[in-house]
Amino acid sequence: MLTAKVRKFGSLVLLLPVLAGCGADAGGKVAKEPEVKAAAEDTTPVTLRVFIGVGIEDKDIQLLFVDPLKKKYPHITIEPVRSGKGTTIQELVAAGQAPDLIYTWNGGLPTYQEFDLLYDMTPLVTKNKTDLGRFDKPVMETLKAISDKGELYALPFTIQLNALYYNKDIFDRRGVAYPKDGMTWEDAMELAKKLSHKEGTVQYRGLGPETIVRLSAPYNLTYIDSKTGKASINSDGWRRVFEMAKSIYAIPNNTTPNLLAYNEKPAFLKDQNLAMLGTINLLPQLEDAGNKGLNWDVAQYPSYKDRPNISGIVDVHVMGITKTSKYKEQGMKVIEVITSEEVQTLSARATARISSLNNKEIQKQLGADMAFLRGKHLEAFFQSAAVPAAVRSQFEDINTEPYKAVMQSFKDFFEGKDINTALREAEEKINLFMDGRKK
Repeated sequence: MLTAKVRKFGSLVLLLPVLAGCGADAGGKVAKEPEVKAAAEDTTPVTLRVFIGVGIEDKDIQLLFVDPLKKKYPHITIEPVRSGKGTTIQELVAAGQAPDLIYTWNGGLPTYQEFDLLYDMTPLVTKNKTDLGRFDKPVMETLKAISDKGELYALPFTIQLNALYYNKDIFDRRGVAYPKDGMTWEDAMELAKKLSHKEGTVQYRGLGPETIVRLSAPYNLTYIDSKTGKASINSDGWRRVFEMAKSIYAIPNNTTPNLLAYNEKPAFLKDQNLAMLGTINLLPQLEDAGNKGLNWDVAQYPSYKDRPNISGIVDVHVMGITKTSKYKEQGMKVIEVITSEEVQTLSARATARISSLNNKEIQKQLGADMAFLRGKHLEAFFQSAAVPAAVRSQFEDINTEPYKAVMQSFKDFFEGKDINTALREAEEKINLFMDGRKK
């Protein structure tokens, strides 16, 4: 628990007597104007605890958070806290050790509302004259929509954009042309039909959409209405998504071994038996995969025919100050540093993270310092748009009971159950869970 106290200093202004006449002293000399010093910045050393609620490696925390902060504000130190035994957000709050800052994604913010940790940063934004116009507009719309009152709980650090990754060797062995920008899911499925096959005991799958949740993003669907707390899964939008996912997985030799699993990344990165994978930014993970033989490139994320060039919802990693923190001013300085053009450029060049700033020059530098990305079609990330995300219930996170109900309903549908029955059963399970939360 933090024990350092912050002392605030005001400037001491000495008021000198004003002499009559033309401001001359007794000797007839003109008196100098008194010097007024600006308020001294409080440089009392403090340590801020940052709860890491979304994926980022320790080396990147050091490069993008710790080092730039120490350079500009040497009196401010940050201490990352990862969720683990004894350090879940629930346990930290219960122990009176709530963090000062939270690093999460926009869809994860409602989870922290349950613990009354979200803090409206608007007064600090105004006080520090923070220019919100620097940030991507749909991102800011999404963040402000999380609060019914338009409060701002966090500022964006990096944007997750979707793309279609492909294994060039599988394409080459089958004599199939590589994916192109502008494809629909139907186009991608036609390629998958040519690529899905078995070689001995190895099954090579043509296309992995990762999960039905990822596939639902272009329609901005939720399976719980955040306002009513009722299931929203039984809808025409989810029917379209279920049918698309079934069409993909029903391609001969393209069925994933586990329809309940979220993660198809290992099949692409490690096993290297998946020809195409549609997912978020994997660039930081591709160096190791490339060293282990993965010959890859990237194309624009496929679109639904009725949602051309829409890859999904705004998915952004953010940092916010907690309501309980004693160091809100210092927390704002941390966020100021990591969202600066200097750090955003470093982040793009050295770690291939997509900047949250509305700055095309930074976008052009994506992965510029990473040799393994040279020659890759990184422009593909910027060919599609993301729509402002609907406010999500905290119970839409992976491994919650509602999430499991949705995944099970798709598995049941894929294995032959009527789609209306599958969706209705998911709806009933979700409502039963949500009703239980109210008791």
